[in-house]
Amino acid sequence: MNTDFIKTRFQLSPTAAPNQIKDSRNKRASAVMLPIIDVAGQAHILLCKRPTYLHHHPGEICLPGGKFEASDKTLRTTALRELKEELNIAHKDVNILGNLPEYSTLTGFSIRPYVCVLNKNTQWVNDHNEVQASFLLSLDELSTEANWQPLPFQRFGKEITLQGFVTPHGLLWGATASIIKNFTKQLALPV
Repeated sequence: MNTDFIKTRFQLSPTAAPNQIKDSRNKRASAVMLPIIDVAGQAHILLCKRPTYLHHHPGEICLPGGKFEASDKTLRTTALRELKEELNIAHKDVNILGNLPEYSTLTGFSIRPYVCVLNKNTQWVNDHNEVQASFLLSLDELSTEANWQPLPFQRFGKEITLQGFVTPHGLLWGATASIIKNFTKQLALPV
């Protein structure tokens, strides 16, 4: 599966319904970019690991992204700005395919995920204030259900089970894992 396949499949597949936990509280608007790049002819997703000293979500695996700011015209602008700030990826290296359904988190955010393909020779450099490490995971691995494990936990007195994926940099889980799973589900829909 390479980026040409992804482009075609994403354009032809209806948007999958988000797999998420419902929460009716007011949410803070944010956006993430789900960047895809080919390595040896195979599509990979570029992920980040947050530094452990950060107050919010320290050490977690995430997609580049962040909160909507007053200077952002749209959530798409937010996703592009954060991709540039966190990984120094220029807008000219980004081909946005579209977006996935908004995702609400248990921590009070409403996330708009955008899907993009990075140009073939795109280089990135971590901003070490925001990104401890960046790394690639193959879309083939991420779309294989057997590579995911259930993660049961308690939240507000309710038993909740999320899915997790073990990476070389830690556990991929929570909103980021759900967004990636929603994306892989969308690609797998019959055309």
